[in-house]
Amino acid sequence: MKLEEYAEQVVSKLFCSRQEKQDTKEELLDHLNSMKLELLAQGYGEADAETMAIQRFGSVEQISRQLSESMPLVDKYIRKWLLGLFSLYILAASYLVLLSPDRWHRRRFTLDWKQRMLEYGVPQYTHIFQNTKPLHTLKDYFFHTESIGLSNMLYNLLGNVGLFLPLGILVPILFSSFQSIHRVFFTALAASLAIEFLQFWFALGSFDVDDLLLNIIGALLGYLLFRSAEWFVDRQKKKRFPEAGLSLED
Repeated sequence: MKLEEYAEQVVSKLFCSRQEKQDTKEELLDHLNSMKLELLAQGYGEADAETMAIQRFGSVEQISRQLSESMPLVDKYIRKWLLGLFSLYILAASYLVLLSPDRWHRRRFTLDWKQRMLEYGVPQYTHIFQNTKPLHTLKDYFFHTESIGLSNMLYNLLGNVGLFLPLGILVPILFSSFQSIHRVFFTALAASLAIEFLQFWFALGSFDVDDLLLNIIGALLGYLLFRSAEWFVDRQKKKRFPEAGLSLED
């Protein structure tokens, strides 16, 4: 077997992008050719040197399995695309929760309302734009659906969940130190708190503790999808190395 053929067989079983397979193949060939040159220097012929280099390196199944076990969930090429997607997500989320024209239009109404309540001597009514009682807003959604409107209820519920769903997926994929449900939870909590405080501080929205709850639920659902994707990739690897299923699980 030629070195090129051997390297091609090894990388063909890897669960990664075509570019990553090519990089791995080139690196593998560099090692094989170095070993071959050493054997040639020892007086072995061309064919014998290639055969011995392959034998010393290991069987196709063995090397493929070892490489597969060492590879992350996404390789460096896919990671670049995901980093770009994560950046777009941050920009889009920032626009929706802080920078959209609709929010700045509502800001004028909020400021005007607070000013009038102060002038009327009822400052307590300036606090209608905040909720610090857990589940208070959610109860209103479900028990006063007729007055709130089903579409508004679904928009707020699904919007707050969906806003943080990508965070729960992308953060653990891109940053291995965040592949923990606890870290995803606290990351979502910190991000949601920052948004709520900024919205309240700049009068761009209300501070609502139930929004925090929905945001965190969205992030945890995203984390569940991340774990499902991880399980799927691991299963695909096991299908390619059925006799090594136990090793891949470890």
